[in-house]
This record gives sequence, structure tokens and C-alpha cells, in this order.
Amino acid sequence: MKRLNLIFMLVICMVVFVSCENESVDIPVDTTASEIETQEEVRYPSPVNDGEHPSLIAHAGGAVYGYRLTNSLEALDASYENGFRVFELDFEVTGDGEYVLLHDWESMAGRMLFGEGKMTLDEFKNAEKFASLTLLSLDELLSWLSEHEDCYVVTDGKCGNDPFLSELYEISGALSERFIPQAYTYDEYRMAKDIGFERVILTLYGMNDTEDGLVAFAENERPWAITIPKDVITKTLVSRMADLGIFTYAHTVNDLSFFEEWHEWGLYGIYTDYFCPIKWVY
Repeated sequence: MKRLNLIFMLVICMVVFVSCENESVDIPVDTTASEIETQEEVRYPSPVNDGEHPSLIAHAGGAVYGYRLTNSLEALDASYENGFRVFELDFEVTGDGEYVLLHDWESMAGRMLFGEGKMTLDEFKNAEKFASLTLLSLDELLSWLSEHEDCYVVTDGKCGNDPFLSELYEISGALSERFIPQAYTYDEYRMAKDIGFERVILTLYGMNDTEDGLVAFAENERPWAITIPKDVITKTLVSRMADLGIFTYAHTVNDLSFFEEWHEWGLYGIYTDYFCPIKWVY
């Protein structure tokens, strides 16, 4: 009899347990939202690859022999072999008014050309070069682009965009469509569009506007892309741009974990020195 009673009690306990498992539990009405809400923050996907926007852009032509910021022919050729088709390049103007590929006359001229101060084009071409690299004039870059019909150049006008962009458009002729100017202000953006450039990037490192202002501009103007310095990037700005379908890039990024974190929030691509498109998994 004791054994039967024990079995009966076990059966009753199992029935009660199963009943409780299937029963919904009401949240007390005095529980606050902050106590019960555990949802993750909403993240937005990056704009879909449209075949025109690469996720990697070669910064200053990309590194060559381990050296950054050279803007050299060797950097262009090496980056092309590594799969790059869009190259961010720095432009300066010589003492006699010619455009050349150089990061700046102040710091990089001393390293790349072993000289000080602004040079003429002849001096620029004939000077001894760091690591025996080949530094290019604008005309030489145009010749390179003519031989590489699938390549585009994102301009970084260290010499200023006025009058550089209008002169670039005139000098490059039919090749002007292969240039994607970076504008540093809204006025420069509109100037580049008025000149005739179809693709223009708004680059934010010189901007001083609110996030709402930037989003409103992007919604109205629909730039080819917006580039954000990695030290001022915010999750809300990236996600709001992605929600609008605006492509965003960060610069300059050589850290994979940075890209992976921000890509989850909607960052589309990066300007980079070292990553290679032929081995890029994103």
C-alpha cells in the first residue's frame, strides 16, 4: 500500500509540473519596461553591392614594398594586381602650376623627394626618389588610366578643389568620367556636380554640421558615397545612411576587427593601405 501511495504521489507531481510548463506567465503590471526589455539594438544592413561601389579603395594608391602614402606608379601597379579598381590619390600643384601625385609638399615631399619646398614639374620629375619609386604627373596618370579601362580615381585635392576640379575636368577630357572627386563641403560638392562630374563623394573630415544636417543632405543630394574618418564615425550616422541606401566608407582602415564591427551597423567599405580585394572575404 505504501508503494502504491508513493507511485500515486509521483504521478500527481508530474501532471502538475507539465501543466505549469505549458501555462503562460503574466508579467506583473507594475514591472517597468527597462526591467523587462532585453532586445538588441537594431542594426541595418549595408546597401546592396551594385557592381559600381567596391568595398575596398586603395588609399594613396595602396602600399608598395610595405610603404604607405606613396601615390606612385609602383603602388598603382601592385594594387591593380591585388584586385583594386578604385584608387584614392593625392594631388598637389607644382611651383609652375602643374598637377602631380603627391600627398603634400610639407612632410611627404621631404621623404619622397629628399627636398624641401614646392618644386617645379621638372624638379619633381628629376629629383631622387624614395626607394627609387616613380612619381607621376597628371598627364602620366591619364596615360595609366587609358591603359587600365576598368579603373577609377578618387581625388584628394591637397592643393584645394578650386580651381583643381575644373582644370582636372578640362584636362582629362573623356577620361573625366573615371574620376570621383572628394568634396569637403556642401558647396564643393555642388561645385563638382556643376562642373560635370557624375560621381562625387562627400568626405567629412573637414565638415562641421550636425548628424541631422548630413542625413538631410544625403537624402536630397544622393551622393555616390560618404566617407567618414574612423575616429569620428558613429553608429547612428552609419545606420541612418544605410537605411537611406547611401554607401558609406571609413578611412583609413587597416584593422579587420574595425571593419567587421562597423559593417554590422551598415558601413559599406573602407579606404585601406594593405587589404587585398583578391583575398577579401566580405
